[in-house]
Amino acid sequence: MTLYGGPAVAGPDGLTYGVLVAALPADDLGAWLAEARFTGLVGPQDGRWSVAVADDPLGHVASQRRRLLDVAADLAATQEAAAAGVVVVRDRLLRLWAGVSEHQVIEYVSDPSAADPNDDEATDTPLGAEDAPALAAWAGVPDVAPDVAALLGGVLGESENESERLHELSRLLGWPEWLVSVDSLPRRISGGPDPSTFVRLKAGRTGVSGWAAGSATRVVRRKT
Repeated sequence: MTLYGGPAVAGPDGLTYGVLVAALPADDLGAWLAEARFTGLVGPQDGRWSVAVADDPLGHVASQRRRLLDVAADLAATQEAAAAGVVVVRDRLLRLWAGVSEHQVIEYVSDPSAADPNDDEATDTPLGAEDAPALAAWAGVPDVAPDVAALLGGVLGESENESERLHELSRLLGWPEWLVSVDSLPRRISGGPDPSTFVRLKAGRTGVSGWAAGSATRVVRRKT
């Protein structure tokens, strides 16, 4: 995956969060993430999709120094399932990777100039929006391809933010629309499932052993 790290996104503070979305039963997703030593929350299945929320959306969230979009790609490949990773940075930048099996469907960056402020040639024109029809087909809703293309191809206005774009994308693709509220966890999610239905993993473990493993792993991941 690309476009991680580097300077912070410029602009006023906004929400930063990262989620995995997979067409798998929640138990299967949780079991795979436990093997991957994922740190975050695994939510209940919502229709076709199950969701996991990363504790550190901009850092390493699984073994082998994998970041969230890397985990999404590995999940899709090893489980031969439709999987996506989404990262929102301060509500000014949206990164999206989606694929199935070993096939990448889309790698999207909403604002390359925000993703890499040191690149003098970068513009605010989204990258990857041309793959919107493939994304709609991947989600099983090919008829909404024109709407998805218009949504992903647009440049945000000053009064708009990336959570709004993600909310509309979720509506179009049939993803849980409460994805944009996961920053409120462990408190109640607006329009979403009860927080008690989420399973917390720390380096792939639950309970007391998870907290211990998570603390040790957090130190290592911070150093790397």
